Amino acid sequence: MKKEDLLRAGCMVPDTLQEAMRSGRQEMAEGDAEALETYICRLLEENGRENTYFDFYYGTLSREEQSRAETVLSSEQVQFLHEYGLSDSREDVYFPFEESLFAIALRLSVTQMLFSTFYFPMLRKTVWSSYEGKFIVFSYE
Repeated sequence: MKKEDLLRAGCMVPDTLQEAMRSGRQEMAEGDAEALETYICRLLEENGRENTYFDFYYGTLSREEQSRAETVLSSEQVQFLHEYGLSDSREDVYFPFEESLFAIALRLSVTQMLFSTFYFPMLRKTVWSSYEGKFIVFSYE
């Protein structure tokens, strides 16, 4: 998927924090890894899996960075990533919901290993995973 595909699906895909803040209101989702995972999964169910998207930059990381990120994943998840064949292009980081890849992106986000953005266009929300147990939730019209 490309950024244009997300925009056509009704997602807000800002390039900068300033752009995101101009697009609507913001709130923080806070908690430990389990609470943040639960929050994202609730949004996923409310939005509908078929209408959920995310970005995932694992393929653009150096081999050393990938190895570091893999330390928080199960061996099955690591094997899945290696077999998936992710592109190293920063233009090919957007994905429609796919259960295994979404779970990996979410795990890396809640453990602060890798930033991802989760797009819930039916709810008019975009969530930036962040650090220190906080995700920024942008709501837009």
